[in-house]
Amino acid sequence: MINEDKRRFMRMSVDAVAQLRELESGKTHEGVCHDLSATGLSVTISDPVEANTVVDIFIDSSGDMIQPLSAHATVIRCSQEQDGQWIAGLEITKFN
Repeated sequence: MINEDKRRFMRMSVDAVAQLRELESGKTHEGVCHDLSATGLSVTISDPVEANTVVDIFIDSSGDMIQPLSAHATVIRCSQEQDGQWIAGLEITKFN
């Protein structure tokens, strides 16, 4: 089977705690980042976030050799899963 994924950057699978803060409202969300690339990531969260919402995202690293991820991102999509959780697709717009 041929993979038709047309992303410019490979995504790597991760399983890391992610903290999101909506810039406009200040509302925070804690979730789990499942995959990450140079331009985006997906995060499972408990509550939905509207598309086009700009968020600060922070993912701490598990060791001293890797810097934590701190960036601004825009929510591209947010869809509900069968288990009631939400998957947010985020596009990184600026690294902090």
